[in-house]
Amino acid sequence: MKIVNYIIILLFLTSCSVDKTEIVPAKYNGKYGAINSKGKWVFEPKFDSIDNFYNGFSEIYKDGKEGLIDTEGKLVIDYVYDFIGLVENERVLVRTENHYNFADLNGNLISKTSFSDAEDFSEELASVQFNENGKWGYIDVNGNLKIDTLFTLAYEFKNGLAEVEIETTDTTTVNPKYIVLEQKFYDCIINKSGKIIDTIEYKKKKRKFPLIGSANTNTLGKLNSYGDTIMQMKYRAFGYPQGKFMWYKTNGKYGLADTTGTILIKPIYEDLTYFSSNGLAVAKSNGKYGYINNKGDIIIDFKYDDARGFKYDLAPVKINGKWGFIDSNGTFNIKPKFENIIGHFRKLNGKTERIYEYSEE
Repeated sequence: MKIVNYIIILLFLTSCSVDKTEIVPAKYNGKYGAINSKGKWVFEPKFDSIDNFYNGFSEIYKDGKEGLIDTEGKLVIDYVYDFIGLVENERVLVRTENHYNFADLNGNLISKTSFSDAEDFSEELASVQFNENGKWGYIDVNGNLKIDTLFTLAYEFKNGLAEVEIETTDTTTVNPKYIVLEQKFYDCIINKSGKIIDTIEYKKKKRKFPLIGSANTNTLGKLNSYGDTIMQMKYRAFGYPQGKFMWYKTNGKYGLADTTGTILIKPIYEDLTYFSSNGLAVAKSNGKYGYINNKGDIIIDFKYDDARGFKYDLAPVKINGKWGFIDSNGTFNIKPKFENIIGHFRKLNGKTERIYEYSEE
C-alpha cells in the first residue's frame, strides 16, 4: 500500500511540474517547434507556422489553412479550416468560408448545423448566431440549444453571468394621424437559464488621469483626478500609468514621467515599453535595444537588434539576426540561434498571460 501511495504522489508531483513548465514557439532551420525555459525542445521544429499556446493547444498554419496541435506537437485537428479559435471546455471554434461550428478534440463537429457567427466556449456554453433569423443564443458542449435565440448580441459567460442585447419596439406618436414603431436596444445581464436578472446602464468611466487635446495635432496633455493640468498639451501619446510611472512621446521620442507630471527621463529614446516585474523596460537608442530602470539607468546595454519584456525572468532578444533569451543581468540563458520567437514564455497549459501589468484607465 505504501508503494502504491508513493507512486500516486510521484505521479501527482510529476503532473504538477509539467503544468508549471513554460513553453514558447521558436523557429529553427525554417520550421517551428517549441522550447522550454531551459532552451530544450518540447517538440522538434516541423511546422510552417505556429501560434502561442492556450490551454495546451496552438493553431498551426499551412497553405492558407489552419489546424490544431497539442504541447507534444501532435496534430489534433488537420489543416482543413479557414479559422480555429481557442480551446475551452474541450471544444474549439472552427470556420470554413463563412460557416462556423465547433469541433471536439478528436476533430468531430458537435453540431449538425452551422452558424453565421459564434464565440469561443466559456463555462460550457457558447454564444452562436443562427442563419435563419440572425439572432444569438447559446449552445452547450454537445451542440444542444440551451438558451433560445432571443438576442441581437450575446457575449461569453463569466462567473455564471453574460451580457446580451435585446431588441424591442415602442410606439411613438409623431402626430395624431401617424403612429411610428421605434426600434430600441437594451443591454441586459442573463444567468445560465437565460433569465434576465438585470439591465445594464453604461456610465462614462471617469479616468484617474484624463487626456486633453489631440494626438493628431501633437497637443495631448494630462489632467489629474481634480482636473488640474499635470502635463501641458504638447505630446503625441501617453502610456497607461504603471504604478506612479507613465511613458510619454513627443517629437518622435519617448521619455518617462511620474503621475504628478514630473519628467523623470527626458524624451531621448526611439522606443520605450512598460516595465516588467523585475523593474526593467525595453528602450531603443541609436537603432539598438537595451533595458533601463525607472531612474533612467542603463542596466543592459543597447546592443540588440530587437528585444521584448521579461517574463518568468527571461526576455527574448535578437542579435546578429538570431533570437535567444537573456536574464536580468543580460546573460544569455538560451543562446541566440532561433530565426524567430512567437511572443513570450507561457505556462504549458496556461491561458493568455500579459508581459506587463498596468492600470487601464
